[in-house]
Amino acid sequence: MGNNRESEAQSQRMASFRACNEILGLIFLVCCLFPLMNHASSRLLLVDEDLVSSTCKKTLYFQLCVSSLRSDPQSQTSDLRGLATIALNLSIANGVNTLSYISALKSEASYNNGSQLQSILGCLSDCIDVYSDAIQNLQDSVPALNDKSYYSLQSLVSAAMTDSETCEDGFKEIKGSSSPLTEQNQYFSRLCSNFLAITTLLY
Repeated sequence: MGNNRESEAQSQRMASFRACNEILGLIFLVCCLFPLMNHASSRLLLVDEDLVSSTCKKTLYFQLCVSSLRSDPQSQTSDLRGLATIALNLSIANGVNTLSYISALKSEASYNNGSQLQSILGCLSDCIDVYSDAIQNLQDSVPALNDKSYYSLQSLVSAAMTDSETCEDGFKEIKGSSSPLTEQNQYFSRLCSNFLAITTLLY
């Protein structure tokens, strides 16, 4: 009877010992694999970040390029053509937002009084027209990019940039007045410039 109890106790101790060994083995395995997985993940992220950075180094406005591209989560897994598509979509979206801003600005200005009111309203109307053209040019750039029609692409985007400059120049003709759209025009033009620079890497 005593021998049976000792045998059972010994069996329980052996089972506990094996269980402890298995747990320790799992802990050791996790400790070994986790740094490797973390390192691999870091390397993948670094590759994605390097593609954005190395691409943006070819543009005139590096910081804007990096921040705008990384605002789109897809940039983390995009190739160069994917980054070009993102840059184009960002330019289109900004053009649409700027057009809405100009329309709202014109509505607000119409309630004000001033000797230059009509001239300012005229400039804002012109800006609405040219930004409508700019947006259309950028939208036409989508199939041009997909078809690798880079000459047409350059012409369309350059025209869009000229449109924003035309908007800005209109206010210079009003004495004693400054453009209320300088920041918007500059930002839009720089987005387009960065997009063009990225497309030259696709040739």
